[in-house]
Parts: sequence; C-alpha cells; structure tokens
Amino acid sequence: MSLRQVRSSPLLAMATSAFNLAPSDNMMITNQSNTSLAHDFHCIELCFEHNSVSVSASEMGFAHAFVRLALERHLLSRHLSELFSHSDLLQTLYKREAFLRTDGEDLRKQFLAHIESLELLDYKCFSNSYPDIDIIYHVIIVPTRARATGISSITTANPYIALAGILGSTKVMP
Repeated sequence: MSLRQVRSSPLLAMATSAFNLAPSDNMMITNQSNTSLAHDFHCIELCFEHNSVSVSASEMGFAHAFVRLALERHLLSRHLSELFSHSDLLQTLYKREAFLRTDGEDLRKQFLAHIESLELLDYKCFSNSYPDIDIIYHVIIVPTRARATGISSITTANPYIALAGILGSTKVMP
C-alpha cells in the first residue's frame, strides 16, 4: 500500500479536515515555529512519501511514526492537548469507552502531566526506529543587499541561509 492510499483513508481525511491540514511540500519552509501539529503531520507525510518504508503502509504505522516524532521533538503533550480540544473528531474516531473520550478533566490533566515528564528525557525513538529513512531538509538561500563591511562588500551574492527539516530547524544564518 502506498502513502497516497493512506492519505485517502477516511480516518486521515477526517483528521486532515478537522485540523485544517492542507498538504503542502513547503510546510517546513512556511511554518517558522515548526512546533505545530500540522508541521509534524506533514513531516511524517513527506518523510514516508519519499521513502519506501513498509511500516508506513497502514494508519497505525503512520500514527506510530507521528507519536515517535512528537516524543523525540518534546511536543507530544502539546499535540495531545490539541487533540483533546477537538471533541467532535474524538467522538467520530473513538468508541465511547476509549480513554481519549473520557469526560474526566482531571484524568486528562494527569495523563498530560505524565507525558510531560517524558519530555525531560531525550528519546531518539523516531531516529532509531527508522534508520534507513531519508530525512528531508530544505535549504533556503535568500540574496540580500551588499553591506559596507567584511566579505559582504566583496561579492554581489550576500545570502542568508536557513535550514529546516523534520527534526528541527535553524534561525536565519548570515
């Protein structure tokens, strides 16, 4: 099963519409914060789109990769908090007795507190689970005007570089 088939599944289609996740190959470039749920969702999509990884052939494999990436980037509790705020999506995807649909706000807070404690440690669960995967990085080179000092005045090309990828990004580097 290819990733194109996975993205056309009803579950991912509902999640995509609920979180307004329009597919974009420029997601890593346009989203400067790189901490949103949409960013991680698209990173997994792009990563599996460019690699033939058999584990991505199912929705469960996609979900495992998403959780591993969010855990490695210390964003899992933030993403789960956002998921908890979409009760209509949770009602559609989960049975009434599922933990994610519990009405107890205290249970959710306690669960998120435990997830936040995991973020104190550095896990390489995404990197180590997919050692053969090619991680995609975008390099942005922006030409600027010449400066009066240093090497910038010698050349007509004065680029600023920014590197953005699945596991992180840099600030603009002169």
